[in-house]
Amino acid sequence: MSETPIFPDFNSGEEFAQLMAWLAAKLHAKNRIWMDESGHVWLVAKLLAALGEEFRQGLTDPDVVADFGDAHHLARLDDAAQVDALLVRLRDRLVR
Repeated sequence: MSETPIFPDFNSGEEFAQLMAWLAAKLHAKNRIWMDESGHVWLVAKLLAALGEEFRQGLTDPDVVADFGDAHHLARLDDAAQVDALLVRLRDRLVR
């Protein structure tokens, strides 16, 4: 890539989810066109969309605030458990 890409700004969880869905759609299209419909690429694209949705929903989910904490609340989970919890939440979105 010769130029620095210009990324759209986002000002909400909804806009971030839309951006990630757009990236996922672009990757799905590239996968169909020139990546030989790779199963790995397909899952990575699906993961991008899941990340966007997880971010959007997590901003207002009281369980997420409790598990991960914020500037006003200590996390109920330690760092390793937070990673595990996030991966479980993403897995649930990917395996529906």
